[in-house]
Amino acid sequence: MKRIGKLQFVSIVFIFLATAAQSQEINVAAVVSPRHIQFGEKARLDLTLSGEALIKHIEAPQFNFLPAFLAVPLHSETTPRLEANQIAVSMAWAYELIPQAVGDFTLSDIRLAYQGTPYFANPGSIRVSGTDTYVDVSTNAIHQVEAEVDTDEPYLNAPLTYTFRYLYTTVLPTRESPTPRFPTFRGFFVETPQKRPLYTQEIRGKTFWVEEHTRRLYPQQKIGQIVLAPAELLLPLPQGRKTLKTKPLTLTVQPIPETGRPPHFNGAIGEYQISAEIERGWIEAGHELMLTVRISGQGNIQTVTPPTLPRIAGVMVSRAEPFEVITSTSRAYVYALTPVRKGIFRIPAIEYTCFDPIRAVYTTTQTLPIPVSVRPHPNDPAEYETDRSPWLLWLIVLAILIAALGIGGYLWYRTGFAIPTGRQPNTETGTDTRKSGGFRSSRNTQDTETSPITPVSQAREALERLIDSDTAENATTFANALAQVLHQYLEDTFGLSQRNIDTAREVCANAGIPTPILDALIDLLTKCDYYRFAPVSLSTGERNTLIARAERVLNDIENLQNTQDP
Repeated sequence: MKRIGKLQFVSIVFIFLATAAQSQEINVAAVVSPRHIQFGEKARLDLTLSGEALIKHIEAPQFNFLPAFLAVPLHSETTPRLEANQIAVSMAWAYELIPQAVGDFTLSDIRLAYQGTPYFANPGSIRVSGTDTYVDVSTNAIHQVEAEVDTDEPYLNAPLTYTFRYLYTTVLPTRESPTPRFPTFRGFFVETPQKRPLYTQEIRGKTFWVEEHTRRLYPQQKIGQIVLAPAELLLPLPQGRKTLKTKPLTLTVQPIPETGRPPHFNGAIGEYQISAEIERGWIEAGHELMLTVRISGQGNIQTVTPPTLPRIAGVMVSRAEPFEVITSTSRAYVYALTPVRKGIFRIPAIEYTCFDPIRAVYTTTQTLPIPVSVRPHPNDPAEYETDRSPWLLWLIVLAILIAALGIGGYLWYRTGFAIPTGRQPNTETGTDTRKSGGFRSSRNTQDTETSPITPVSQAREALERLIDSDTAENATTFANALAQVLHQYLEDTFGLSQRNIDTAREVCANAGIPTPILDALIDLLTKCDYYRFAPVSLSTGERNTLIARAERVLNDIENLQNTQDP
């Protein structure tokens, strides 16, 4: 009986001690969330210490995660609760973990002490990726972005290629697609090439899908260092949006080199070719022929300028702003060429110089020469004769002689049957007078004294002096003198303000000059311009034909003025 009593006593004591020990059990925990962050983001560490009895005299946690993480205390709190009719207390501490490096890290144990007894808790591991990478811990899916340029030392106005890539191993389980956002590229001219199709790439034993975007950039504003801001990709994750960023890119823009630069270089950057073509291989004298010059190739099309055409003898080149046809790789310029005489002329080779930034050299390309056949103008009598057969030519010459005799007889009749017997000094000009070209080349003293000086009389005398002047071999001097006579007459008669064809047309139209007379005057002034600027010679017959046409125009205008006067 005594033995049984002792056993019962031991059992009761054991149960009591076990209960007391259980009531003093302490629990500690350390939790890190989230387990994967990007560099620049922050994680949270939560520590708790709890028991089934009133806990007192708890020391602060002790740990050090440097150099991987900097731990910043957020707050601590005490939470009382009722456990088995006893008051129990839980302690909690919260910290902010700021990553100091990129990689996978296993955090060290955290020590907590209660009533002199140490307790330890391990928070586990955490992954820190760069701002350009996101890894889904649950699926181990990788999403990554990167940006690069094909050269970090471009020339000013020279092209460089900027490439942005989004690489991923698994498609996001969201309806919304990732959205890329590119830098503003301030100070650059930007072209957007066609987007490359989706493709795959093996990286470190994993298969990535690659979505690629490119931009062609041309630095235009400054020389020196330029920093391209990071590109971004907005990931629409189920738990919220996350932004991936590429690394910034630094460029050093170089000036176009002075060494080897040709004097006729106009700033074209790239690798170009030049070509020229005409609409047809022949043209009539006095008509326009369209010449198209095309520059094509690879480079900054904005730096392409109109080529300089070489001087072409006997051809007037339009100086108007050339018509431009622009594409992403070419630009065309159209010029109007006006030949002033028949025959064959050749459009010489047209050169164009550009700077090739890939090879860092200046290159010059040129077109092939183009021959052009110029046919005589149908309204030009002198040119018209040359294409006729001999017997027809004699008939035309005979008709011209008969017309000349008729004109001479008419002029002889108008001068009062005064046949000069020799040269006499002109009382108005002090020069010799003679009979020439069927015009009135002399006046008697009575006419000089009694006839008033009028604009038309002064013009006629100037035409008579022009007949006798030695300008047959100098077309420019003759055409300039003839144009001055006509302009002076229009100034004296109608108040012409500017000596050009457009002003002459406007003044005569306002004065009521009929269209046939006006057209004849304008055509005559136009021919004067042709001979003024074209290096050609004038025969005596061609010169006298122009003077006769001028005389007829002046007579028609004068007769019209006389009929309009009251």
